[in-house]
Amino acid sequence: MSRMEQMASATDKIGVFDSELDDLSAMLFADARPLTFDVAGRIIIPTDLLKHAGISERAIFVGRGNSFQIWAPDAFKAAQEKSLNNLRTSRPNLKIIV
Repeated sequence: MSRMEQMASATDKIGVFDSELDDLSAMLFADARPLTFDVAGRIIIPTDLLKHAGISERAIFVGRGNSFQIWAPDAFKAAQEKSLNNLRTSRPNLKIIV
């Protein structure tokens, strides 16, 4: 089962008449689209998504368990620092080595 199918199945379990599900479904699925690949098998990221992510010349791939995200390097560094600060605040006993 694909990741999108798993998410669709999970949202189906929330409840068809749940108003919060409408918002969640819109965020997860409204702009979803299949990716295309070049002849070498590389993903071709649509221009609007590159622009949205602020990606121009370089990008980094960041593992997220069963999936990954593609970031502009500077944006990822800032987000990573924010996440680290959030963890230090919300879980002060967690040992974080950077």
